[in-house]
Amino acid sequence: MRISNLRIAILICALGAMSESLFYTALAPMLTVLDDDFGFKHEQAGLLVAGYAIGYWIGAYPAYRVAARYGPRACASVGVGLVAVATLAFAYGDGFTVLMGARTLVGVGSVVAYTGLLPAAGAMAGPDRRGAAIGTTYSGSAAGSAVGPLIGSLAVEVGRGTVFTAVAVGQGLVAALLTRLPTVPNTEHAPMRVMWSHLRSQKVRVGLWITSVPGFALGVLTLSGTYRLDEVGAGSTVIAIAFSGIAVINVFVAPKIGQASDRLGRRRPLMLALAVAGIAVVLIAAAAFEVSTVALIAIAGAFMLAVAGPGLALVGDGIHEEDGDPAHATFLMNLFWGPSAALGAIAAGLVHGSIGAEVSLLMLAAIVALSFVFVRRLA
Repeated sequence: MRISNLRIAILICALGAMSESLFYTALAPMLTVLDDDFGFKHEQAGLLVAGYAIGYWIGAYPAYRVAARYGPRACASVGVGLVAVATLAFAYGDGFTVLMGARTLVGVGSVVAYTGLLPAAGAMAGPDRRGAAIGTTYSGSAAGSAVGPLIGSLAVEVGRGTVFTAVAVGQGLVAALLTRLPTVPNTEHAPMRVMWSHLRSQKVRVGLWITSVPGFALGVLTLSGTYRLDEVGAGSTVIAIAFSGIAVINVFVAPKIGQASDRLGRRRPLMLALAVAGIAVVLIAAAAFEVSTVALIAIAGAFMLAVAGPGLALVGDGIHEEDGDPAHATFLMNLFWGPSAALGAIAAGLVHGSIGAEVSLLMLAAIVALSFVFVRRLA
């Protein structure tokens, strides 16, 4: 029996997005505990953080083909199902290899899920309600991002097996609900040569860079921010609050930055968000107090995430000017986001492990400054 009520159908899409983001953001509070349990080095911790992004990149093109062949509904259900399997594997993983495999599989499942969820929500709502439907789906992701670190903190206190088994059961139920969504048209497939041709546009190139920077930043903040908090005496609950704060602040900041980019153009809102994030990152490197570090991580992460929306819109603007399909912007973003997010976490692990958190964070600040320059030079 298909679900005919539009509000319930969109809510299920939001639950799908929430199911994915719960696991993605749950790692930060557990990172130092996993380090103690399994003797990770900073470099291994960086790879573990990067596992999600690596999987996301690996799954980007297959997800695109699955949505084109079987439709967004099937794509969304399969994606959330993969996340549930990976969550269960992480619940009982007893070494780096299994945990890394689980994180990578979560990334694959996530990109498959989103490749189905966003088109499904938009198609069910129709042109007049598409923006609201996609916004509601994204709100599920934001909610999951806020709750995820608290689940990670609970897993430290209660145990990974108990907590993540419960999470996996919930994800499995959501995957089953997604199969009951109304049938929507399959995603239109385009050859890769058409996708690559969009890179001729300066707006597309800069937009893809900007949408990739938040992934790089979260990789660095998850690794170096977590260990920085550990260095100033914070426990898993305080670390969870810092990373939940990113999502909470972003809920308020992202719509404002997005609206400003529609009203004032992309440049100025992007420059403002990048400036705030860059200053906060520099202050994290200088901070030596628990409360200030928590607040600064939340502010830096929230403003970094806020640039993704206008950045994606910038990619769409460039593709539209080249008479292309703006829907291709999401696929290109997925393709570039994964490597940049993985690079951020891996680079942070290497730099943090050999030199220290301050240099790792200043590396991120330099990337943010470079992004500011790229945006400022936009025609």
